[in-house]
Amino acid sequence: MMTKFQVELAKILWEQSRQAALYADESWRILMQSQMNILDSFRNAGFPFAAATTQFDQFIEDHSRRYKAALEQMDKMANDYFEAIQKNA
Repeated sequence: MMTKFQVELAKILWEQSRQAALYADESWRILMQSQMNILDSFRNAGFPFAAATTQFDQFIEDHSRRYKAALEQMDKMANDYFEAIQKNA
């Protein structure tokens, strides 16, 4: 049996992880929208085209890892919250 506090804490952690996933999604959207601006910025800074695209690919990989981690954390917190509700029932 879980206490009401533990259930509420599980809910708060799930809500926070959900918000983090929403921020990760928005960050991903902005990155994809800004692709040409970012590449142009690199080119204007003197990067050769290949180096600019390589740098942008690194941005994509980094954001992808963080986005995936945020979704995995949200799933874990949702499962923990569901289990807390079940144990409290």
